[in-house]
Formats: sequence, C-alpha cells, structure tokens
Amino acid sequence: MQPHLSLATDAAGANLQLALHACPDHCDRLDIGTRDGTRRLHAPLLRDGDGGARAVVPLAALGDEMPLRWDVRLGDADGTRTHLRPAPRSDRPRHFFRAVAGAHGVSAYLSDTIGSLVLLSAPRDHHAAIANGEDARADFPRLLEELPLQEDLVLFESFLGKQYAGNPRYIYEALRRRRPDLRCVWAYSGKTPIPGDPPTVRRGSAEYFRLLAQARYRVNNVLFDVPGRKPETTYLQTWHGTPLKRLGRDIEIQGPETEARGKFHRESRGWSVLLSGNEYSTGIFRRAFDYDGPVLEAGYPLVDPLLDPAPDRAALAARLGLPAGRRFVLYAPTWRDHRPVGTWRFDFDLNLDLDAVSAALAPDQVLLVKAHHLVAGGTGCEELPPNVLDVSHLDDISELCALADVLVTDYSSVFFDFAASGRPILFYCYDLEQYAGQVRGFYLDPETELPGPIARTTAELLELLGDLPAVVERHAERYAAFRERFCSRNDGRAAERVVDAVFGPAPPPAALLVDLTTAAGRLQDDEAERLQALLRRYAPYAGTISSLLYEKLPAAERARFLVWFLKRWAGIDRVDAAELAAYQADAARIAAEPREPVEVDGRRYTLQDLRSQGHDFRLATYEWVLGIHDILYDQYQTDGFRVRPGDVVIDAGGFVGDTAALFCAKTGGDCQVHAFELLDENIALFAYNNALNGIADRVQVNRLALSDRSGDEVVIRQARLQGATSVAAGDGPGERIATITLDDYVAGHGLERVDLIKMDIEGSEIPALKGAMQTIRRFRPMLALCLYHKWDDVLTIPRFIAATGVEYRFNFKWVQLTHGWEAVLLASPVEPVLAEARP
Repeated sequence: MQPHLSLATDAAGANLQLALHACPDHCDRLDIGTRDGTRRLHAPLLRDGDGGARAVVPLAALGDEMPLRWDVRLGDADGTRTHLRPAPRSDRPRHFFRAVAGAHGVSAYLSDTIGSLVLLSAPRDHHAAIANGEDARADFPRLLEELPLQEDLVLFESFLGKQYAGNPRYIYEALRRRRPDLRCVWAYSGKTPIPGDPPTVRRGSAEYFRLLAQARYRVNNVLFDVPGRKPETTYLQTWHGTPLKRLGRDIEIQGPETEARGKFHRESRGWSVLLSGNEYSTGIFRRAFDYDGPVLEAGYPLVDPLLDPAPDRAALAARLGLPAGRRFVLYAPTWRDHRPVGTWRFDFDLNLDLDAVSAALAPDQVLLVKAHHLVAGGTGCEELPPNVLDVSHLDDISELCALADVLVTDYSSVFFDFAASGRPILFYCYDLEQYAGQVRGFYLDPETELPGPIARTTAELLELLGDLPAVVERHAERYAAFRERFCSRNDGRAAERVVDAVFGPAPPPAALLVDLTTAAGRLQDDEAERLQALLRRYAPYAGTISSLLYEKLPAAERARFLVWFLKRWAGIDRVDAAELAAYQADAARIAAEPREPVEVDGRRYTLQDLRSQGHDFRLATYEWVLGIHDILYDQYQTDGFRVRPGDVVIDAGGFVGDTAALFCAKTGGDCQVHAFELLDENIALFAYNNALNGIADRVQVNRLALSDRSGDEVVIRQARLQGATSVAAGDGPGERIATITLDDYVAGHGLERVDLIKMDIEGSEIPALKGAMQTIRRFRPMLALCLYHKWDDVLTIPRFIAATGVEYRFNFKWVQLTHGWEAVLLASPVEPVLAEARP
C-alpha cells in the first residue's frame, strides 16, 4: 500500500514538511538523492502514533545554481529504498506542490516512468520556467481542445529549437516574402539574429505549448516536444536530409534511434505533409516512419543558397566571422549513436591529425570544422592551428556549404545537399565497417554509390586533397549520375515551391488597408508619405486586424475607427470640423469652471464638481484634469454596454478614482470596485475622493501591478505630466512595484463574479490580460480596453480576446479628438444560444 502524502512549508518558509499517512512500520527515514547520484540527503521519519509519519527537509539543502531533480524514497535500517508513489488529485497540475525559499523554487511532481515522487529545485525564475513548461506539457490535450486556432500563426522549429537553420529557415525566409500576412514565431534558444525579428519562445516553455496548440501552421525538421494537433492545423514536416544512414523502423541495431521509434511514430500521425528531396527519399521515409500521408517532392529549400547564381561570398564570409579572400575546405562529420553522454547528446573524436592537415593546406586555404549539433562538446579542440577554424557554433551548415570549395564528410546527409553545387566531395570514414555493422547501417553501398572517394586515414585524405583535380576527373561520371538521381529537383527555388504548395497565395488586400486609403481621401505631399508608411507598417497584420477587430465593428464605428487610426498613427487629420468645434467648446467650458483649492497629504490640488458633466460627485484632482473623456463623454460605456447595479468591476489604471466614482454613481452606489493604481500621489487622492463621495466601503484600492505573473516586480517612473506614470519591467531607475495576476487576485479575494474589466494601464494591457485568462473564461465579463498606447494594440488585444475562446461583439469609442488618444475597445460577451429542449 502506498502512503498518502501531503506537503507544506513551515511558517518561516525555510523547511519542507512531508506528512505520510499509513507509513510502513519498517521505514525510518526519507532518502532523497539527485538523479545523477552526486548528492543525497536523509530526513528521519517522526511517528505520530496513528500509523503515519512526518519528515522535515531544509529547503536550502535542495538548492543549487543549476536545476536539480531529487528522487524521494522511503528507507529502512537494511538500506532498502522504496519509491514513494502518492496520488495527487486529478485536477492538480503536474507540479502539484510549489514553494519558494529565498532565491530558489522547489516543486513536487510524479515521474513519467513509474509515478514516483520527485522534487525539482532551481533558482526561482529558472524553476518557475521549468515547472510552468512541464505543467503546460502535461496539460497539452486540454490546451488543444480549449484554446482557439490562430489562423495567421505559423510556428517554426529546427533541430529541437537549437538552431535557425535547415529547411525551416529557408521556408520561413520565402514565406516572409510571399505571405507577409502570416505571423511567424520561432521556437529558438540560440543567438543568431533572425530576419524580421520574429517573436521567439523557448522549446518546452509554457508559451511554447500554448502556441503549439493554437498555430494554424507548424514547420519542423525533427519533432515537437509533444504529439497531437488540432484537425485544422497544417503540420509540414521538412526532415533534415536525404538519408544515407538507416532511419526509424529500418534500423536493425539497437541504439537511441531505435528507442525513439515510438516518438517518431506518434509524431508522424500528426504530419499533414512530408517534404522530400527526391523519389529515393520518399520511399525510405514512408517505410521508416510508417507514414502513408501526403508527400511533397519539391527539392530541399536548404539547398537553395548553394545554387545562388550571383553569391556575395565576401559578404557571407564577413557575416559568419570568417577571413576574406580564402578558399575553404569544410569538414562536417555526423554524430556517433553508440557514444551517448546525455539525453540526445553524444561524444565524438575527430580522429583527424589537424596539425598535418594544417601543414598540407595551401597558403590561401582554411579548414572549417563543423561538429554535428548533437555532439556535446563540439570538436573538443582547445587549440587549433591558425588555418583551422572550429565553426560548430554557427547554426546553419547551408551557409558554410555555400562558401566551401571542397566538402569532407563521412555519413552525414550534407553531401547529398552539397552535391547540387557540383563542387568536390571527399569522404573520411575511419570507422566505416564499425558504423555499417554495429552503429546504424546504410541504404547505399559507400564503396560504389557515393559521389567521391573514401579515405580511412589522415594521410589518405591529404593525398586526395593534394591531387584534387585528378580525383574530380576520376569520379566525374559517378558524380554526374549521383546528381541526376538525388539532386534533380533542386534548382534554387525549392523554398518558393514549398510555400506556394503548403501555404497558398496571399489573400487579397485586407479591408482595413483599402478603407484607410479611401478614408484618407485627397492627400497633401507630406500626408501621402505618411499614409504609405502607415500602410507598409500594418500590411503584414492587416488581414488579422480586419478579421478580428475592424470587420466586427458596426459600420458607423468602422468609419470612426478609420478617422482615429489615421489621426493617431499617421498624423492625418480627417476629424469632422463641426464635431471638433463642439469638443473644443466643451473642453473650454469645463476648463473655465471655478474650482476650490484643496489640500491632500500636504499637497495642493483643485476640487472639481462633476455635476456640470451630468453626475453628482466631486473629485480632488490635478489642475490639468478636465475629466470630460471619462465623465462627460462616457468613454467606457455605450448603448448595450453599461455597468449595472450589483456589478463587480475591475478598474485597472484607477488614477485618482474618477472612474470608480463614476461606476458607483451610475449604479446608485450598488457595485463593488477593485481598483489598481501604482503612483502614491494618485492613491492618496483616490482615498480622499472615496471618502469625499462616501464610497470607501465599495471601492478597494490596490497598489499592485496587474501582469501575467504574480510575485515579480515592475519599475514605475513619474511621467512628465503630473499624475501620469511610465511602466517598465526589469531593473533601472524608478520605484519597484509587486505584480499580481488578476486570476490570483480574484481567487485570493474569493470573488464569485466579475462583470466588467476596464484597463487603461499605459501599454501594459496584454500582460495584464494574460494574467486574467481564467477570470475571463469563467465569468465572461465585459471588457473596456484602451487601444491607443502601442501601435500594435489593435492587433494584440483582439488576438488575445479571440484566444480566450469567449465570443465577444465589439464597439469602438473615441472621444479625444485632438491627438488620437483615449481610444477604447468595448467588448460585450455574446450570450450562448441554448438549444430548445426536446420533449
């Protein structure tokens, strides 16, 4: 019988307390050891007299600079250790317990293999990232079911998220040219700059799994971290080379590839189309992966740069940090399956005398050594001759192939790609018989079917390099036959063919761009330039903005949206002259009203009477404040979008309490407002105004920053305008304010309803909304969200709303006519239509 287990921390947060119920009598301690066996802790079991026991583990003892996973076992006097296999509630996340001790986080989960208890410890931020990602991975089936498809999203990954390289890279670059309307995200943890600066996520992170669940398109050359996709998702599997080595079900020798067969089989069930470079590969892929779906034989996009008719070799060499004016010999061996040093990490020996190679090279030649991405230590060479360079840190071997005058390899598929160039290929196969018979095996006969000669020693390789013209001539016929068989579909345009076949043509111009041009009308010269800049900026996203926001607005509000858009983001003024005059008259009238001076916390302000704006309350506020946008023009309300008696309101960006007082006035005092404000001066005025208007018992003011994570900090700084703030993440000058998610706030305060979420928080709306996802899905509140702080608010905010899975109808409110500020999206939940009851 497995004991029931509960975990907690003590009051000081320094110790982990484990309580076991029905603990076996012969066990006297907990044995806690790291997976690598380098550290072990013992915690005595203290009996409680009811058959249970408890143990105390100092949290500090579990921490380290690197993540550690600790297996927790029951131990007895005989040295026997028994795995603990508790059964947490099914509704708990994978990491069903979490705690923070100083700079470290600790969590508990059950192992995948036998369901035994494991503790994860790591520095706090690193721990949260790992645990959040593993929770999301375990929750992936639910994410697939509940998160809506994002029609414009393409998720790219190459070589397990480690490289910007291979077929995915060149498909992405062609897609940017041919389908700028699509939004690309890379799962990538490297350092190579990606053209277009697309968003990146870490493979295995929580955001990675959310994007994987929602992407309309996926592109990969190995496999994603978890199988499964939506029926509407198109998954393009590009693979990463024409195979010489046996693959998948064709491998007859036990090793890591045979152990991964199950993963590839499950993954291949989700492939929508498999890219193949030639007919030879297609037959192998179908058999090796047990795949009977569509195959696109289009050539390999990664070969395109080798066939550039006018390459700029000097510029490419400079970008890669290689010397100018040199001829390059590229040595690119593959990995060795039989030499593992970790999970999909392998040891490798060059078995090449680099000093001898260096001495044999011509004065203008340089040897480039590129280790396989699965080799743990790169080349392993600390000191190299000056004409030998380790380029293993570079992601993309295709760029190196484009520069190389000669390729030296062994069993890597790179020679199939390089052969398209027609340049010489030599094979250095010091372990040919061992690799063929004991490691992997081949599809081709290396002695008779490769496009170049085989050397088995450094001396033999140098002899071939020294007599290269004659070697090329001797193998010319075999090389030509090889290119005809394997490279005939490579013509430098494979990426374009793949994009056209998988993604289709670009849609017609989005309604937003067409209507903006029409609304702008006759243009002055400077206006024409600004309009074109606006259209260029929004062109890649216009389809999404149109479908998710613009086309969902009522017709009259679409016209107003266009006028605002031109005003705010292009400085093109198409505001109706009569309306602008009326607005300016209202502003002048309110500004001319007398105000009494008032002192709050030793500072002088003015007392504004809002009866002239239609509501019976007063506000102590700054002299510059008129209040006409919130109060007179009612920018957070419209027909069908009203705060009602009994409502619970989230007021994010509460300022001095103006909107809180307005919501209370509109409901006759029958509402509950939870406000969030960051600036101390504003909060002092907020408290004064609550007392002044008799609503202090209905308004709770929180000095917390709403965000997508609780327990972090943001930095606030006083803006130039008194009472305004700027918000930033991370370090720097300013005041640090704790963050909280709205989901955590709602749970912590036991709120049973949320009816309206209003946000005007200086461009921080998206992280705050992400932290409110569960609240929105649970309560389906009205949303009043400012759209004017960032240029892409019109994209990111509607996209987030779509991702909630809650159907909303939209209204657009814009009342600040002089600058384009104070534009608000009002989102009302569409009530679900109930099916008629059947008799």
